[in-house]
Amino acid sequence: MLASLPLVALLAGSPASPAVPPAAPLEAGPETRARIGAALRTAAPGGARAAAATRPLVGAPYLLSPLGEGAGPDPDPRFRLDAFDCMTFVETAVALGSASSLAGAALALDDVRYSGSPALAARNHEVLSQWIPANLARGWIAELGPEVAGPLARREEEELTPASWAAVRAAGRAIPGLPRARLPLGRFGLAVVPAADVAAVAPRLPEGAIVFVVREDQPGRATRVTHAGIVVRGRSGAVLVRHATSSKAVGKVIEEPIERFLRREARAYPRWPLDGLAFFEVRGNAARLGALARPGPPAGRP
Repeated sequence: MLASLPLVALLAGSPASPAVPPAAPLEAGPETRARIGAALRTAAPGGARAAAATRPLVGAPYLLSPLGEGAGPDPDPRFRLDAFDCMTFVETAVALGSASSLAGAALALDDVRYSGSPALAARNHEVLSQWIPANLARGWIAELGPEVAGPLARREEEELTPASWAAVRAAGRAIPGLPRARLPLGRFGLAVVPAADVAAVAPRLPEGAIVFVVREDQPGRATRVTHAGIVVRGRSGAVLVRHATSSKAVGKVIEEPIERFLRREARAYPRWPLDGLAFFEVRGNAARLGALARPGPPAGRP
């Protein structure tokens, strides 16, 4: 559910990189940690590593908003491997995609999730207007839609204004923890592949690609993105989506064919039609991770 999505804002003059180290990797059993560690050492950085390193997490339970700042209003840990919601699963995949150790992944995850020092107000609360622009700028992701779909990918936008945010609050859908001073304003967009065209595009998707579910623009809603996962390949080469789902009687990280994933999402909000899917590459970002590991803010931090 979107209310749990941690999203990132590209804000000039953001605070520097956190002085407090990220929480130590925890919670997953030793076998799971060992399998993830092996993937981090052997898989190529980027989407391939993100896919390989999250494979041991299939079956982990769904938990709404499992990450926090380790203290303060949300004391949940800043890094964990035992439970996920849809967006924290994707964020963890992005962090693992560049890391060679779990400690490195924890460091990367802070940079993916925050616009500065880890704090609820600095968390990246909204996908379309905050999380995507900042992670594009920092080199963690790259847009894939135009490359894999060509003319089938259409540009979809949302305009956020003081009036539109007032409508969101009036509808009771304000994003918890996002202060009014940080509300993103302007036009924000992404390339969307219509649901009817996804089957034709799916074979061209690289393993580890991020999938965002995009719905029609509606007044009183803070976003158009309602779910997320990553693309993986099944044993027969089938295109699957690995994602943390809260679906009734499921409630865990699963893999399913992309066609079934689409049907599940089409049913999720009967009064909020599905527009299609947006795809982003998980990039190997060793230079950024190395800069984060050095004292002081990384060069060029947005």
